[in-house]
Amino acid sequence: MPTYSIKYDRDMGDGLPKAYEAARAVSEGDVIELENGMWHGVRQIRKTQKGNQLVLSESGQSAQQAELLLRQQLSE
Repeated sequence: MPTYSIKYDRDMGDGLPKAYEAARAVSEGDVIELENGMWHGVRQIRKTQKGNQLVLSESGQSAQQAELLLRQQLSE
């Protein structure tokens, strides 16, 4: 299973997950659910020295809300 580090574009806080373990490879534009139950859209995937990093959009309470927030942020 691929594991990604996480960078939050707009959400902040100490309690946010710092990594995401995926059942399959993640692509830009995907919507994922983190272990804290919040949904995020994947804005960008960056290659870093430690592996791949997901840049996530603002969180939503559902997959549909996260997808809407992702589309709004990408159009800004």
